[in-house]
Amino acid sequence: MDQHQFYKKLLDRYKSNQASLEEIEVLFHLIKTGEIEQSVFESIESGPFLHEEIAGILKTVPDVQPLVPSVVSLRRSRSGLWKAAAAIVIIISVSLTIYSRKREIRDIVDPVRLVRVEVPLGRVRKLELSDGTQVWLNAGSILEYPEKFNREKRVLTLEGEAFFQVSHDAKKPFIIHSGELNTVVLGTSFNVKTYDDSPAQVSVRSGKVSVAERAADELKGGDSEVQRMVVLTKDQQATYLGKEGFNIRKGVPAGEYMGWQEGELVFTGKTLLEMKPVLERWYGVKILMDSKKLASCRMVGSYRQETLKNVLEAMRFALNITYKIEGNKVTIRGGSCK
Repeated sequence: MDQHQFYKKLLDRYKSNQASLEEIEVLFHLIKTGEIEQSVFESIESGPFLHEEIAGILKTVPDVQPLVPSVVSLRRSRSGLWKAAAAIVIIISVSLTIYSRKREIRDIVDPVRLVRVEVPLGRVRKLELSDGTQVWLNAGSILEYPEKFNREKRVLTLEGEAFFQVSHDAKKPFIIHSGELNTVVLGTSFNVKTYDDSPAQVSVRSGKVSVAERAADELKGGDSEVQRMVVLTKDQQATYLGKEGFNIRKGVPAGEYMGWQEGELVFTGKTLLEMKPVLERWYGVKILMDSKKLASCRMVGSYRQETLKNVLEAMRFALNITYKIEGNKVTIRGGSCK
């Protein structure tokens, strides 16, 4: 099979929707480089007067640049006109088919390659994405993101907690899928927390973000007073409460939600029940408490690069507890709220 026959067979298979993914990729490459057009025009006989007319027709085909030979040796003949017309029909047909399957072809030629990063318990990791965005991932978190942002949107998926310092790009919104929420920004710094053991929370350090329920459309028809989407600015924090919508706080100090990046645990009046999962992720342990009343006791304090034992000692002093550390298990007994 010669080259021209190969091209014709490839075109026929594509038009009849029988081409494999590999054949589609080859066809797209050949049209993009102009090799198919060159071969088609070299194989036809027509007059030079058709050159500008053909080029003009090809310019009307979406997303395909006309690649007509600058010098074509043609003879004016009736058969040549028919061949030229056939060539135009083939090229336009293929071009329109490619346009209709543009997204599918792009996924083959320039696919989105995802990177998955998992941070173990007791660790914090910093990443820099291909657009210059910096990300700090907290313990026990998972982030999935494109190796390069080669689509109209920068889309990531987060499980756990992360602080983002997003590079501004007005043409490519930055979107984070995290649990029940979508967070959309253009360029700002903010914290997203979506651990399974606590309500989802978004805190903004600078700029502006919008936060919305991913399943908001499914919840239409409920309480019209419930906020399903909020816009946050500097020092504002949204806590997602499910059917109750969002609770908004203003004037939230950055240290309250950013301390973990520098190895600092900050507890501003949190109950032991709220502190428990944070300590478990931070130190990679399992904490058992034998008193339900103790779980509602509150503590205030911050611990920077402290050992687990030092934190437990502070709890012993404040709440009169006893504790025992056995490997990665911590047992807390007794205690009372003062």
